[in-house]
Amino acid sequence: MLKYSVYVLAEAVSRAIPRPFAYWLSLRIADAYFFCDRRGREAVMDNLRHVLTFGGAAVSERELRLAARRTFQHFGKYLVEFFTFARLTPEQIRELVAVEHREYLEKAVAAGRGVIVVTAHLGNWELGGAVMAGLGYPLNVVTLQQTSAKLNEFFQHHRQRRGMAIIPLGHAVPQLIRALRRKECVALLADRDYSQRTDFSPLFGAAACLPRGPVWLAEKTGALVLPGFMLRKENDTFELRFHPPIDPTGLSAEQIRSAIGAVLEDSVARNPHQWFMFERVWNGQSYGREAGKASEQ
Repeated sequence: MLKYSVYVLAEAVSRAIPRPFAYWLSLRIADAYFFCDRRGREAVMDNLRHVLTFGGAAVSERELRLAARRTFQHFGKYLVEFFTFARLTPEQIRELVAVEHREYLEKAVAAGRGVIVVTAHLGNWELGGAVMAGLGYPLNVVTLQQTSAKLNEFFQHHRQRRGMAIIPLGHAVPQLIRALRRKECVALLADRDYSQRTDFSPLFGAAACLPRGPVWLAEKTGALVLPGFMLRKENDTFELRFHPPIDPTGLSAEQIRSAIGAVLEDSVARNPHQWFMFERVWNGQSYGREAGKASEQ
């Protein structure tokens, strides 16, 4: 109940004050969380260490700490936008978002086999879904159910206002297949596995438990996989960047997985401070198993 009350209060404040001031306030709160949340801070630093040192670069602890603080600050801004941006009109999209390589989206849709949009906890993925809906593309989004019914309803309400069809994680597969067969788009996060699996894929040179849903769906339905990421610019506008679609025809599961992983690595490496992973990615287990253990304690 406390967590729900905090989010409701944050929404009220974000809507009541001008956005520049809401951003300023979010940075102060983010700094407080950064200094108080030791577990989250150390997880972010550990993840950034993998990303920033991939390829042999040296990064000091001070640099990691500064980079992690920036991550917390970016997440504070993300929350302001989650509370203040509802369904975006075409005019708002033109003012706020530069859509890069829309031709890749159009190419994937034109194939007529459905589109699996793969993204990550990077930038502002929620706003990316709102932009796609605003551009006129039916988008089905798989979401994690919150432990609190009221909190779950709170988040789902905000997502539905953005024009997205919500599919709860856990019983999503039949609905996803039906949506793809209707030639619609479905959006999946590719950087965190919420199941309790124990098989891993390489990411930044180390084994990470990544979701296999996009690969399985592509093999099952023949839908094209379209990587896309909503990234923040310095002036707090955004770039929705699409990458060339991955056609699963004739590809093995490993080849599809490798192609997704390569785009994910490139996008995170270019924007490490916008990657919101507050649990250790390279800890030898999936998020689902970690959450399950925590609930047993």
